[in-house]
Parts: sequence; C-alpha cells; structure tokens
Amino acid sequence: MVGVPGLSKGCHTCKKRKIKCDESKPICQRCQTSGYVCAGYAHPPHFVHASTVPFTSMEDDVTTPKKPKDSTSATPVTVVPRMRTPAPNELSLVAFKADFCLSFLFDNFVWRTYGTPWLQTAAAGKLDSLALEACQALSWAHFGVTHHQRDILVEGSVRYGNALKGLIPGLSDPMRPGVEALIVPVMIMLMHASFQEDRAASVAHLKGLMTLLLVCGPEKFQREPLRSAFESCRATLVTTALISRQRSFLEEGRWCSIPWALDPASKSQQNHLVDILVTVPGFLEDDARLRQIEDPELKQSLLYKVKAQLENLYSWRWAWDAANPAAVWEVYPSSSPAIASRAVERSLHFSNQLLASEISLYNAVLMWLLGLLWRLEPPAALFITPVPRTPLRTPILRPHQVHSLRDPAIEICLTFEFQMRDASHSRDSALFFLFPLGLAWTVLESEPAFRDWIRSMLDQSSVTGGYAIGRNAWFGNYYIPKVFQ
Repeated sequence: MVGVPGLSKGCHTCKKRKIKCDESKPICQRCQTSGYVCAGYAHPPHFVHASTVPFTSMEDDVTTPKKPKDSTSATPVTVVPRMRTPAPNELSLVAFKADFCLSFLFDNFVWRTYGTPWLQTAAAGKLDSLALEACQALSWAHFGVTHHQRDILVEGSVRYGNALKGLIPGLSDPMRPGVEALIVPVMIMLMHASFQEDRAASVAHLKGLMTLLLVCGPEKFQREPLRSAFESCRATLVTTALISRQRSFLEEGRWCSIPWALDPASKSQQNHLVDILVTVPGFLEDDARLRQIEDPELKQSLLYKVKAQLENLYSWRWAWDAANPAAVWEVYPSSSPAIASRAVERSLHFSNQLLASEISLYNAVLMWLLGLLWRLEPPAALFITPVPRTPLRTPILRPHQVHSLRDPAIEICLTFEFQMRDASHSRDSALFFLFPLGLAWTVLESEPAFRDWIRSMLDQSSVTGGYAIGRNAWFGNYYIPKVFQ
C-alpha cells in the first residue's frame, strides 16, 4: 500500500535478490537486463487493528451553541450541537482479513484447479465447521508466509491446531455415521503441511487418508462434494505410490467404478486415465523385484499387464480424437522477453484448459508404461496400436508416432506452455498440474535448451516459480525407469 512505512519501493525480484532496484515502471530494467522476471511493485495489504487506529479529538468537532439573532419574539432560541462521528486516519481492514486470505488462497491456480469444487465449497462454509476451520488455517498460513505477515501466520497456525483437535473425536470412532466427510479437512491439512514443508505431518495425513478410505469403502464417495474430494485424494495417493513404487489398494476394480456408479457419465476423462495410472505402482513394485531376482514367470506376467494397459490407453487416445476434432492446433509464436529461447519453434493451442490437462496426463501415463515396456523388452520392439482408417489431422502425437520417451516429454512441455498462458483464470479441474512436467523434466533436463525453457515457464508465476530448482520437494521425485531414449 502506498504510504505504508517501512516498505521498500523496489520491485519484489530485486528485494528477493537483495540488490538495489532502479524502480523503473512498469518493469524494472535491472531485472530485464539480468534476464530475471520482474515480479512488479505491488505491496500486500497492510492490516491495521481498529484498537490501535488513532482518532481525532471529538472536542474539535462539536458545534458550539451560537447566540440567537434579534427577533420579534421574546422566546430564546436554543441551537442543539450536532455530533459528528470522527473518521479514522487509516481504514481498518481487520474485519475483511479472512476474505483477503481466502481470496489469495484461490489465486493459487494449482490448488484451485486441484480442489475444484470441494475446496471452494469448504471455504464457503457449506460443508461443516471443521472443513471451514481447516480451509481458514491454510489460507491464513499461505497469506502470512507469502506476505511476511507474522501475526496472520501465527493465527493460521493456531487454526491448524484447532482443526487437528477437531479431528480427534471423529477419528476415534471411524465407524460412526458421516465419518467419510473427514476426507475434506484431512486433505486441506495435508496441503497445509506440504506448504509448510512439514514432512512428518504430511506423511501422517497421507496415512490418515488411506485409513479413512479403507474404513469407509468406495460406496461412501458416490455423491458430491465427497466424490470430487475422493477424485483429488486418489490423485494424491497414486502420486505418492508412484514415488514410493509400492502397490496401492486403489488399483482394485471397485475403487475405479463404484464412486461413479450412480452417475457413470459424470466420470471425467482425467479419471478414466487415473484408472490406468493406478496400476503402475504395482508394476513398479514387480519390476523392482525382477531387478533383484530373475523370475521368467513374473516377467511374462508383468509384460502382459503392461501391454494390456497400453491397449486401454491407446483406446482412450483414439476415442479422445473422435470426440474432440479440431480441438488443438499449432502456431509459430514470436519470442517473448519473459521466456527463455524456446527449444522448439511451434506452439500448441487447445480449445480449453480441460482438454490440455487431459492430453498432458495422457502423455504422462504413456511415459510410465512405455518406460516399463522398453525396460522389459528391447526398445526396437515398439508396441504399435492399430491406426483408424481415416485418422483426423492433428498436431499432437498419435500412439503409432511415439518412438522414444523424448516425444511425449516434448509434447508435455508444449501443453504446459499453453496451460500457463491462462492458468490464473482457469476454473477447470486439473488433478495433475505439475506431475506431467515433472516426468518431462526427468527426460529432458540433460538438454540445456529444454532445461532453461522449462525453468522459464515455471518462473512466469510466483505460484510455480522455483519448482524446477528444488523449491518443491516432490518435483524431482517423478523419475521413471531408466530406459533407452
């Protein structure tokens, strides 16, 4: 805020780098010359407690009674003083603090698209008080850390503690009716622990989610908003299983069908892809066993399962083409000073963000399955799917056009570039926003042009800035099986 004492007038990037800013507008020339993305000059709102706001003296504002003028009447006239409420020197925003924090929470498009619509429902207080308390704890902590507001951060921590206490009665009796609703506050507290980089708390919340799902069963998550909460939870748990390379109960058929049994048409294309992805952690566990003990029977069984899932994935891809004709096209953009030299000339455009999320996730699943297949069999033994007689023209790769893991990795980068163009305004669901790019990074990070391009795309936004250089503990943990590329 203009006029707030103690705040530097330099841009946020120069302050973070601890160098003097030239304060040129709209962007700092020093940042532009050095190749950094200027984060601008906007300052966070400055909250002032009403109890400390100085008020002017009321005595100066009281109208003094005046002597009446001469009148033909002998009756004296009394002038009643008019009392005016004094205005504070500075507007207090304390009453709006919660609204500011929640609004800032949903500026984080990674969280917002991951939590659509259950996170918004919880923030509006339409679930229960515990979900609202957990959401406020996350929003206050996020705002406090980002804007260096210690009092708000402390209050967020207090709310987080209150939410943890509120979980105890529910978790102490997991068989009580309605216990499935705890999935929402537990997931929000997992987001809070991850943001605070509290690994112990994150692991505890992940175990709590798995226990809750197993106790309740898939039947408890057939109606909104718990079904969408389950979808986000499943995405988180399968990512964790991929990192740990351990089989998950979510690969069982009932977890891939029952939550949507009342309304099969409501199952999104992303969730159809997750049905395939949930089988991969089990494949990785079997592959790890094969690395230690030679077992021809296990190898053949694993090969059969991997190829069967590839068939399912390719069928999904051909159906996507048929359902979305002309949904994606390519252009050749001019260079942007905010983006490093692009590693490829062309750029992809999609009809909407949702379709881009689907293709990005498809390529991520494809990389896992092909990585496993080519580790078990020579890369020359390409797995070719039948091609439709009259395939539509499209700038994105068809199954039979992929000959290395580098191909889908590049397409993920092109898709992510499109997603970042309008990410701050997107309201579509994106269960996996950064996960596919994490896979692409593992394949392309050895090539400087792609490495710089990925970093520059991430650094376009403060939400994703720094992910490629270790700010996020999960980004570099998506390593796929080492195969010929």
